[in-house]
Amino acid sequence: MRRRAFLAALAAGPAAASDALETVQELHRDQLAGLGDWSERPGLGVAWRPSDVPPGWRPFSVGRWIWTIEGGWYWQGDLLFSRIAEHRGRWRRLEGAWWWLPGSRFEPAPVAWGQAEEERIAWAPLPTGGRSVEGWSVLPVAALADPAPPIRPAPADLSISRTAPPDPRWVEAASGRPVVSASLADLADPADVRAWFATDTRSLRGIADPAPLLSGPAPAMPSTSGPVGADDAAEAFARQHRQDLRQSERLRERDRQRERDLVR
Repeated sequence: MRRRAFLAALAAGPAAASDALETVQELHRDQLAGLGDWSERPGLGVAWRPSDVPPGWRPFSVGRWIWTIEGGWYWQGDLLFSRIAEHRGRWRRLEGAWWWLPGSRFEPAPVAWGQAEEERIAWAPLPTGGRSVEGWSVLPVAALADPAPPIRPAPADLSISRTAPPDPRWVEAASGRPVVSASLADLADPADVRAWFATDTRSLRGIADPAPLLSGPAPAMPSTSGPVGADDAAEAFARQHRQDLRQSERLRERDRQRERDLVR
């Protein structure tokens, strides 16, 4: 019911902005209570900002990457809001702070990937509205699957080239250790995983043909899906948002019809 109210408020347009703020807060009350502040931001709409994060924090910078057979790389964040805000919606940096834009669609790793010099891999929150990627984190390829990886912010002068998610065999070759895989259903809510598989396309599951890293050609790997990229995922986010709005309007129309029937 709370999710339905949220979608209805969104569909109502700018006039219902205050209602949208209230319903979004209600929707995520249990998961995000006491962890940050809700606000209506110019150009963003209803957004949430975490209040207790380390200095210089960026989304997807406190935690680790886990390889899953079903979904490719999965981000396991250590912060209390990670299971919600780092697997749904999008992040936007505004006036020196990171704001979360709520979304209903679960994603194992809503990030853009990149490769950098000196055998390093980089990632950043997926952008919205055609904006450029920002908030890059960087890590040696060999440490990508470590349980406590030394994640650092990417230096401003670091050259990063957008790429597909890294092949786990690259990580194994660089580290000399096997990458341990896990089941996505053991890491995320099974209901979220089922909904994701039902609505997602294979090209968005983080298991595309791996891009070669700087050390040389990648090991031969069979193609498991189409191309993966931030643009594809951004389109999926927008598509899900449109579907949410259409569903909200259908529910609103049903409620209006019930009210008309009662008047009769």
